[in-house]
Amino acid sequence: MTEATRRERPGGRTARTRRAVIDATTALLSEGSPSALTVGQIAARAGVNEATVYRKWGSKDALLTDVLLTLSAERLTVADTGSLRGDLVETVGAVADFLRTPAGFALAALAATADDETSAKLRDAFWADRFDRARTIFGRAAERGELVDVEQAMLAYEALIGTLHFRILARRRELDADIAERLTDLVLDGLRRPPRD
Repeated sequence: MTEATRRERPGGRTARTRRAVIDATTALLSEGSPSALTVGQIAARAGVNEATVYRKWGSKDALLTDVLLTLSAERLTVADTGSLRGDLVETVGAVADFLRTPAGFALAALAATADDETSAKLRDAFWADRFDRARTIFGRAAERGELVDVEQAMLAYEALIGTLHFRILARRRELDADIAERLTDLVLDGLRRPPRD
C-alpha cells in the first residue's frame, strides 16, 4: 500500500465501518426510542451488512453502549479554565448538554440498565475514564490551593454527575439551563479550603 493510499484510508475499512455504524445509530436514536430500534435498521442506515454489526458488537445493547462511550469521549473533554469552579461548570455543563439530546438521554438510560457482559465492560471502562479525567481537574485545583482533599472531591464529582442522571432518569425532569452553575456552587461550599485565622 502506498503512502497516498494510507492517507486516503485513515484508520482503514474497519474504522470507517465502525464510524458509519456509530453515526447511523446516533441519527436513529434522535428519531425514535432505542427499544424500537433494530440492528437491521442500523445496518441499513450505515450501509453495512447486519452480520457485520453482530460480528463486531454481538448485541444491540452492546452497540448502543459503545455509542454512548464514543460520543461521550468525543464531547466530554477535560476542562482547563484556570479555576476549580470554571472547570467544574464547564465539565458538568458539557455532560448536561449531552444528556439533553435525544441520543444522550436514550443512551444514558440504556447504560444504566443494560447488563450483558460486553455492555458491562464498556460501561466500566467509560466511568473509569471519566473519573480519571475528573481526578486531573481536582489534582490541578489542589496544586493551586483551591481544595485540600482530592478523594473527597472525587465523591463530590460523583454527586454532581449522579444528580444529572438521577434527574433525567429517575425523576424524568428537564435539566435547567443553569444546572451546572447551581450544582457546582452547591458542592463547592463543602469543598473549599477553610479560611486561615
